[in-house]
Amino acid sequence: MSTTLTTLVDRASNEQLLLKARESARKLWLFGLGAYSLATRSGVQTFAMLVREGQAFRPRARRQIDEKSAELMSDASATIDRGEQLLARRIARPLDGLLPASKRDVGQISKRLLQLTSEVQKLTAVPARAKPAKPAERLEQPSLDALRN
Repeated sequence: MSTTLTTLVDRASNEQLLLKARESARKLWLFGLGAYSLATRSGVQTFAMLVREGQAFRPRARRQIDEKSAELMSDASATIDRGEQLLARRIARPLDGLLPASKRDVGQISKRLLQLTSEVQKLTAVPARAKPAKPAERLEQPSLDALRN
């Protein structure tokens, strides 16, 4: 009899444990559903709140972006100007004297030479009665730099 009683007690306690376990599992399931529901509701509210804050922040952000882009453009322009000056100072000026004259330079020199020739002919023109002038001394040729100015 004692074994039967012990078996009944064990069986009853096992059933109670199973019932408690089922109830705990059901509560955990409901807890999860409640947490999901709360997160969904608060997520929608949080999303709406962040959208409102973003709209309020937009003018300030636009102003900051405009200020920063103007500053960056100014810095970039200054850097480009310094680069151009450095290029001119270190490369273009030294090469200026080494480069052959361009077609335009030759045209300007030719035009200037024709002008000077006509002026020399006017100055050396001899009246019909006077003696012919001695041959003109050889004129110094002006340098390219003097003609460019």
